[in-house]
Amino acid sequence: MSVQEKESIALVEFAGSHDECLYSQLYALSNLGKRVILICNPEIRERNPHFENFVEEFISVSFSKSKFKNNRILRGLLKRLNQENVSKVVLNTAQGGRVRNLCLMSLFSRIEFIGIIHTTRKFKGSFTQKIINWKVKKYLLLSNHLTSTVVPPKGITIDYFYPIRYQGQIKSTPSNSTLEITIIGGVENRRKDLSGFIKIASKLEQDVNFTFLGKSDPAHVDVQEFQEALAKNKLTACVKTFDHFVSQAEFNTQLLKTDAILPLVHPNTQSADQYFKNQISGAMSVAFGYKIPMLIHEYYSQIEEMKGMSVYYNPSNFGHRLSQKKQFETTRKNMEKNPLIDVDVQEERYLNFIFSD
Repeated sequence: MSVQEKESIALVEFAGSHDECLYSQLYALSNLGKRVILICNPEIRERNPHFENFVEEFISVSFSKSKFKNNRILRGLLKRLNQENVSKVVLNTAQGGRVRNLCLMSLFSRIEFIGIIHTTRKFKGSFTQKIINWKVKKYLLLSNHLTSTVVPPKGITIDYFYPIRYQGQIKSTPSNSTLEITIIGGVENRRKDLSGFIKIASKLEQDVNFTFLGKSDPAHVDVQEFQEALAKNKLTACVKTFDHFVSQAEFNTQLLKTDAILPLVHPNTQSADQYFKNQISGAMSVAFGYKIPMLIHEYYSQIEEMKGMSVYYNPSNFGHRLSQKKQFETTRKNMEKNPLIDVDVQEERYLNFIFSD
């Protein structure tokens, strides 16, 4: 089949994040024989060189503070989509003013728009989202649990899939003398209960290594206060952070030796406002993709999709749970056999939804 005969699908990411959701989509669409166009900023392309193998055309977009210039970019983009004979646009982050404006401009276009929603708050009163819904009639969430918490607006279809393919994905085979616990992402109060971490880590009687696997900007006040708290509680030596963007190679190297992934989400904290109520933690996707057990507060033990893949704790028994290393090995084996988190099964879910009527 020639390039001209291939069905063209465009993936759009206007923001500078959620790269981790793109790879599964690019792989699945390309493997299906589609001509994949990726529309994103230059930074996303630069930090994801592995995308090159699955993208037949990149369209770079860089927005400014000028609404007039940005709308001109969007009009040019819509013209380009029509010239490329794109049949479907998948909005990797289907929210915000720029997505709204693109949807308005394409309201009468033959191109179907499909969205991925990262927080269910967008279905709970967002006026901008209501406008986006005029064009986008199908949405994917990143969690089965979250679909059960949403009543979609009339005429809107929702489903879920897990984007759990990672470049250079390896099977974690830890054989550590000291337990290795990884926290996905950098140091940030809004997404992680840092003060709660200090409390539970300072009470540990055994040696444990913790790694925050993401950039922790040394100039950020959260990072500075966290480093001070580590020093005060004599935890500096057992907690590793990165002051730079973590490459895929560094990411894989750390996960290869990881015994458990700690989302560090605790009830009645800022972290709980972010995760498991309105959106899913990226730690869950990484755990599912790499088949690494999660270490989760027992408050969240009622969430069905994480059962059998998690070891639960509370602040009082955290140390005891870590001492039971056998449970991590058992959970890992269960995850490896669980069809729910098979990458091919999830990408088939994705394709069935994208190409459903």
